[in-house]
Amino acid sequence: MAKFYLHGGIVLPLNGTDDWFDPGVVTFNQGEITYVGPAEMAPPADADATKIDCSERLILPGLVNTHTHTSMSFFRNLLEDLSSLDWFRYEQEAERFLSQEDIYWAALLGAYELLRQGVTTTADRFSHMDVIVTALAHAGLRAIVAPSLVDRDAAARKQQTLDLLEQYGPRGDGLIHVGLGPVGPDSCSTELLHWTRTQADEHDALIFIHLAQSRQELAEIARRGYPGAAHYLEAIGFLGPDVVAAHCIYLDDQEIDLLARRKVRVAHCPSSNAKIEGRIAPILGLEQAGVRVGLGTDCAACNNDMDLFNEMKIAGLLNKVAAQDPKAMPVSHLLSLATQRAADCLDLGDKVGSLVAGKRADIITVQRNQPYLQPWFDPQAGLVYATRGLDVREVWVDGQQRLANGQLMADDAVEAVRRAADWATRHAHLRPRP
Repeated sequence: MAKFYLHGGIVLPLNGTDDWFDPGVVTFNQGEITYVGPAEMAPPADADATKIDCSERLILPGLVNTHTHTSMSFFRNLLEDLSSLDWFRYEQEAERFLSQEDIYWAALLGAYELLRQGVTTTADRFSHMDVIVTALAHAGLRAIVAPSLVDRDAAARKQQTLDLLEQYGPRGDGLIHVGLGPVGPDSCSTELLHWTRTQADEHDALIFIHLAQSRQELAEIARRGYPGAAHYLEAIGFLGPDVVAAHCIYLDDQEIDLLARRKVRVAHCPSSNAKIEGRIAPILGLEQAGVRVGLGTDCAACNNDMDLFNEMKIAGLLNKVAAQDPKAMPVSHLLSLATQRAADCLDLGDKVGSLVAGKRADIITVQRNQPYLQPWFDPQAGLVYATRGLDVREVWVDGQQRLANGQLMADDAVEAVRRAADWATRHAHLRPRP
């Protein structure tokens, strides 16, 4: 791996302080960060290092997406202005028209979208994860993948999960890790959820689950005799500090305290929650109770993009509205929800999420010379409320460059776009009609 010497830009370590260096320097070698700090204290560049002038850039850690489904990127702009019940019904119908080849290219398209917009780590879950994981590995993303577990074809899904755990492992130094992915408490029997808990304990793997995400889910949980989805999972011994629960919209106060006591992590997906359910999750209450939270984009089918910069802005605005307090969700906190706090949610905080010597070189640069970005009174505010994902100019994952001057370095990104357009043409009938 090459050595890199990034100099001349504003460096935001996002390491728990509000410090930045202008100008600053970041160096990395063999995929490991070796220096982060002011230019005047930086070591000289090695003769064999690639020097990049970042004078018109900000340099910051790669973003961390705690919840998405890259293989649903072919459903972008398909499911609009539907009730929650209809949205899920039409989405499941669309899945029937994805071949394994389609799933690979959809996942690759999603992976390239994430990289193009500065996401270097993602938590991804879907069926056919054995296909998806090859696309994510090919793209060069850092990812924790979780094959979807539901009662339908449960035996085959269990075996695929165990096979992937054996192949990639739940933790370690590789870019790909594997977790367990029960889709939700409404689509998984108690027996399947017990199996998931047992495997998580045996393999020391994270569990990724949709929790309290819809009224339909609550109705099924009520049918099983429980007042809420978190109450149900607690009753069957499922909750724990290895659970990453996405959405968490419909929680009562007792459930918020319950998630805090069990140290459950929450993936907050504000755009998806607003679009499908018309609701805002009680994130401020969860955080006040001590729950660890990270941001997620969810998928292109229910967000229409996977731009984590935009998700920071949406999270800030919606949670200010929910609190009726413009001081809620300050910019430094929003940035941490997409970097260090998100990495901590995925047990990767010791490797990524901030620019610190010794961590892995997951690094991005963002342009700051466009008219809509000027002036930079506060770099953190600029990143949260003015920057767009397409302002990302360079991306490195584990020291490997994936984006250069705003251009993906992959030779098949154009083909992924072509495949998406072709699939949409062939399946235009899937668009819901009034």
